[in-house]
Amino acid sequence: MGIGDRKLKRKFASKGLSDNIVFCNYLSSYDFLKFNIKKLLDQIDKAHATGISHLKIFVGPMFQFFTRNKSFFRINDSRLDSVYSQIENYDMTVLIHVADPDISYMKKYKNKQKYGSKTERINDFSDMLDKFPKIRMISAHLGCLPEDVDKLGDLLERHPQLYVDTASTRWMIRELGKNVSRSKEWLEKYQDRILFGSDLGNFEFNLKFFMSKKRREYYWGSRYWSQRLFWETSHQTPLPFKDKDNPEGTIIKGLNLSESTLKKLYFGNASKILD
Repeated sequence: MGIGDRKLKRKFASKGLSDNIVFCNYLSSYDFLKFNIKKLLDQIDKAHATGISHLKIFVGPMFQFFTRNKSFFRINDSRLDSVYSQIENYDMTVLIHVADPDISYMKKYKNKQKYGSKTERINDFSDMLDKFPKIRMISAHLGCLPEDVDKLGDLLERHPQLYVDTASTRWMIRELGKNVSRSKEWLEKYQDRILFGSDLGNFEFNLKFFMSKKRREYYWGSRYWSQRLFWETSHQTPLPFKDKDNPEGTIIKGLNLSESTLKKLYFGNASKILD
């Protein structure tokens, strides 16, 4: 939980609205990278002591970008076993980011020794899930696999404790829109395992120093508008903001999901596992 989130939590509490939002504690990526096990355990203990039962772990290749490490971080490293065991003991739910878009590996993460391949990272994550089957995991960005939903389906079949979210508007729309019928079929099949995600943080606190109010409103509104159009309709229109990973321009190609899937996607599944 960052400074802005703590401020927001106090604001909600002062108005008697604490039950309207669920907070999570953001574990230090730096401490994961440096294997500072005691610090990670302390963070988990403090979160549990304050009644927080949800954690965020970011271990994507980006957090190694500015380091001098010559080999890539392995999420299933045995040195982290006590960290995962503590999460399991406290019955906590974890939102986790394990990889990045395929195009990032082709452009930014070419050094396989330092960053590993996407396949290696996904396989390490699967191995960790095998070792700690009681941890409820929400793998962000559709498991970081919207480019290969068949592989993601295999992961969901193998790990019943695994869920995914739809965070990152342009990534989801770009990749799932490449095969509308297949994507719709897949999402309907796994409708009980998918949560809505925006990838937008504490908007006012984090962005007010960098954008005008008008720009902030467009930034936020355009993402939600695009996702709703994508999930709820069969409409097709250009994405209303730039997709830097697609110079040719990304088109929203609506999936027109069923009402039952939309209800689970938007709130049903979240209310089930984030109580």
